[in-house]
Amino acid sequence: MPKLTIDGIEIEVEDGLNLIQAASRVGIDVPHFCYHPALSVVAQCRQCLVEVEGVPKVMPACNTFVREGLIVKTNTDKAIKARKATVEFTLINHPLDCPICDKGGECPLQLTAVKHGPGASRFEGPEQKKVRRKYYLSDRILYDPNRCIMCTRCVRFTDEVTKTGELGFDGRGFRKKIVVFPGKNLDNELSGNVTDLCPVGALLNKDNLHEERVWYWKFTESVCTLCSTGCNITVGVDPRKGQVSRVRPRMNMDVNEYWICDRGRYGFRDVQEGGVRLKDPIVRKGEGFEISDWTDAIAIASSGLMRARETSPDSVAVLASPALTNEELYLIKKISGVLKTERIGSNIGDTGDTKLFGLISADPYPNSAGVKDMGIPSGPERIEELIKAILNGDVKVLYAAGEDLFKFATTAERPRLKEALAGLSLLIAEDYKITETVRLAHVILPGASPYEKEGTFTNDRGRVQRVRQTIPPPGTAKPDWEILSLIGGAIEPHSFEYGAPSEIMLEIAGHVSTYSGINYENIGMLGTERTRQSAARE
Repeated sequence: MPKLTIDGIEIEVEDGLNLIQAASRVGIDVPHFCYHPALSVVAQCRQCLVEVEGVPKVMPACNTFVREGLIVKTNTDKAIKARKATVEFTLINHPLDCPICDKGGECPLQLTAVKHGPGASRFEGPEQKKVRRKYYLSDRILYDPNRCIMCTRCVRFTDEVTKTGELGFDGRGFRKKIVVFPGKNLDNELSGNVTDLCPVGALLNKDNLHEERVWYWKFTESVCTLCSTGCNITVGVDPRKGQVSRVRPRMNMDVNEYWICDRGRYGFRDVQEGGVRLKDPIVRKGEGFEISDWTDAIAIASSGLMRARETSPDSVAVLASPALTNEELYLIKKISGVLKTERIGSNIGDTGDTKLFGLISADPYPNSAGVKDMGIPSGPERIEELIKAILNGDVKVLYAAGEDLFKFATTAERPRLKEALAGLSLLIAEDYKITETVRLAHVILPGASPYEKEGTFTNDRGRVQRVRQTIPPPGTAKPDWEILSLIGGAIEPHSFEYGAPSEIMLEIAGHVSTYSGINYENIGMLGTERTRQSAARE
């Protein structure tokens, strides 16, 4: 491992690092635009210039690699003057529109101009700047060539990461701009990442143009729940709307590296707004429904479950969704044990052999692994068994948590299933939006979407990760773990007294061997691996 000195600090780092990476190890920030650790080095923005002892000219830190005995200086007059000149050059034709630019507040160029720029321009006014027309690169991504500094991150991304090659250059000098190649569309499944890569406000998402200023937003680090990969994300909430307004990737080299797919980026609208949200408990009254309160709804549901347990436990069935957290799945399994029923099941997805772009899983569920880990019988065959038992009249009471049975029924089965569900003595539906199953329920318990609760998911590589609440559930809706605790506590008092999902995880760690020793503290921000016993079992 080579030893080198940066600004008088001697460090030892692994071979192959460039000077930007090496300097960051000792807390020294070398400004840069074109460099990105996941892309090839082109050294064309020249913003990372530093002085290297023995070399007469300043050198780009991104393209200068560590070696034994190297002496680097980032704070000399020569290096500082060179970086100031680069900022001034970069801003020659860049518009002075920070007050209306959506990148304002999180713009690397803005921050670099303040910290490393000359503080003044030798141009007399903005009328000397060249102006070009904005246009869309796709139906979601707006391109402003006036702001573009030609770092080429977006072009390299489509060449090297997705390998779809949609983007290129057109023109020379100040007329140079990013274009989509003729006959192609910027529609690959990772295309939205170019807006994150852009170090200026040249590439912007159409969905949230000219909304709230970023410094007013609330940001929460969480996990995407739209497939079994479990990409790490940062969720942005516009406080004026009280809704999720933006989802961006959060770096986790063990899961998604620097990227997320477009489904994870834009799919929050379907999760948050799709369908009709359930906001209050509802109970059936004759042929209609009536809004209830939690006390009455839980009492009706729990008393019906207890009566069925006493008369015929085999007539009770429990259906759990693989989109529920580990904590919620554990409680569902625990409730089924209290009810003395073996009719419990969940669906799971198939991850397939490979992931698209190494990121997008064929399994659309975030917690198929958690279903298996909590010991819930699962798979399409299990769902078919439950549907058959309902159609045959063997099931009289059904608790459906977060799942819609009609998703699994064939076209021929749907009318019979609707009739069978309508004929149940008790159907309890716990969900956050209206489904066909919910429409037939006797008791409807409004749950929370993945953006509205705390808990953990286990991804398809056995990594346990935390999902965090970004917004509260609407109305009087509750997180599913809380609803299940109320149901369980009404059936068997003192066995479901939990104040938070973290307490349920501690119980899981004591009862599920593969989760032994896991708690919210050691899960941390990047997750933790469950024990290898689970992988061997699968």
